[in-house]
Amino acid sequence: GGSDAAELVAGSGLALLELKQLNRRVWELVGEYKEGTQRANAGVDAAELKLQNLQYEKNHFLREITHLRDFRQDAGPRIELLPESEFAAAAPEELRGTSKAADPHQFHLNRLELERRQRESLCGERDARAAERTAAAERNAEKRAFLEGLQAQLASLTTLSLPLQRLLEQKHTQRWNERRTLHLLAPPLRALYVRAVAYRDTAARHLELSIVGNLAEAEALAEAAGAGAGRGIGG
Repeated sequence: GGSDAAELVAGSGLALLELKQLNRRVWELVGEYKEGTQRANAGVDAAELKLQNLQYEKNHFLREITHLRDFRQDAGPRIELLPESEFAAAAPEELRGTSKAADPHQFHLNRLELERRQRESLCGERDARAAERTAAAERNAEKRAFLEGLQAQLASLTTLSLPLQRLLEQKHTQRWNERRTLHLLAPPLRALYVRAVAYRDTAARHLELSIVGNLAEAEALAEAAGAGAGRGIGG
């Protein structure tokens, strides 16, 4: 009986060792399956995310296609283009390479491109003319300032020469002032004043003649009358 018990104990020990090995193998397989499942889940998640992105892009393109199909050219601001005959004559070779029958869309794009180039050229010419006008205005301002300064110098010289003119019995300044304001008189008064000046210069040198009134207002009225006459002639 003792030998049988010893054999049973030995067999039980071997069976227990084998059971432990099997248990360890089972847990190893469970770990491998978990890792495989995690890898598979990660792949599925990545595929689902990619699918969502593709679906979003698909929907976006479908909306764009629908928008383009429903687009009406007269719904937005209309661009005036050259007639097709003028386009064929004015467009460079690279824009005339596509015919309307072969590719209507590209043909329209080429017409738009020609319009863009022409408008850019016109804008450049406009800016150049504006720069020239600004430069001319600056030059005119400089000349006006020079003339105003010259006029002030002439007035100063005239004032300084008055004693000498009186000493020599000369009336250059007086005659210059008379000629400067003579055109402001009405024609009958102008003729009368000219005769009076001639009489003074020939027969009565001490006769005093002067034009009295608001010279600034008279000059404004004369300029307005001249402008009105100019418009009448132009019409």
